[in-house]
Amino acid sequence: MLTNVLQAGQIQFPYASCEEDSSGVYVAGIARFSTEDGSAWKVISAYHDITGGDDVFSQFDGVLAKNNGGSSSSNLDGFCDAWTSVGTDQKFWSAQGTVFEKDYFNKSQSMADDLGVKLSITQAQIYDTAIAHGAGSSSDQLGGMIKTTNKGITEDISGDSSNSLDINGYTVDEVEWLKRFLVTRAKYKDVHGAKASIDSYTYMINKNETVWGSKVDVLNDKGAEGDVDCNNSYEPYPKPNPNPGSSSSSSQTSSSTKSSHHHSTSSFDPYGDEQGNDDGEGDGEGDNNDGGDGEPTDTEEHCYGYGSNYHCGASTSNLALGAVLFAGLTAFVSF
Repeated sequence: MLTNVLQAGQIQFPYASCEEDSSGVYVAGIARFSTEDGSAWKVISAYHDITGGDDVFSQFDGVLAKNNGGSSSSNLDGFCDAWTSVGTDQKFWSAQGTVFEKDYFNKSQSMADDLGVKLSITQAQIYDTAIAHGAGSSSDQLGGMIKTTNKGITEDISGDSSNSLDINGYTVDEVEWLKRFLVTRAKYKDVHGAKASIDSYTYMINKNETVWGSKVDVLNDKGAEGDVDCNNSYEPYPKPNPNPGSSSSSSQTSSSTKSSHHHSTSSFDPYGDEQGNDDGEGDGEGDNNDGGDGEPTDTEEHCYGYGSNYHCGASTSNLALGAVLFAGLTAFVSF
């Protein structure tokens, strides 16, 4: 949910979104599944399992299966029309959720667990990076960025957070590690809302918003202040934040809409490379993106599961997501 705000300025997961990117492939859905890397084919295959294989995507099976899921848009005429036509089909939501859970959420949180992170803000940033850049191990993906960050740890690093990590045998304050991770991520191209994410997480660090409750103050994709809460709501504040890296910007907002926070004594700036981590490479490419199409409201019936375990029923959550996607939120927002 927060990643959606950072990427597209909206709460809704963009199930129906589909477009041709600059490299000539289609990217679509809640994690910008690609026809080039096979992730879109995984979604379509999961949808086939639910529908029995006779659906709007059947016409593309030959091309996608032959190329192991990879194909340029020139071989997939009408692909986006087919994708958007089932964008409100909750069976299709479930198919996207299945791939999202396995290839993005689970992988990102497994990496977080391996690091020993405990704070909401770190778990969420690791997830956000997986969505924007992919959860793989290459230098420009989540695994590679973690490796680059850890490579720069050569001594104990103290801090004020409630958790420490064991990195290369050194004891590292978790927020101090997160700062270094953001420095690493900032060295890569601004793909799919990456800069908006870095700016917003910097804003939260400088306000000491590291353990989240029912509401968290953020900057949206345009740098405007607002908050995201567990009632599936993004509420913008009246004035844009002129300096995302400054904790003093909070004075522009109404105290009636914000919770109290402790401010850091000094401002963190990931673009200034204050942490001295220069191991990142600046030419990385991400393999995911953001979207923007509106989706059904949270009053509709919702469907969960995959394959033979697929079923529908009235939603008990205001989040209006399948069980998989709701788990993706609750893992890093405590309420």
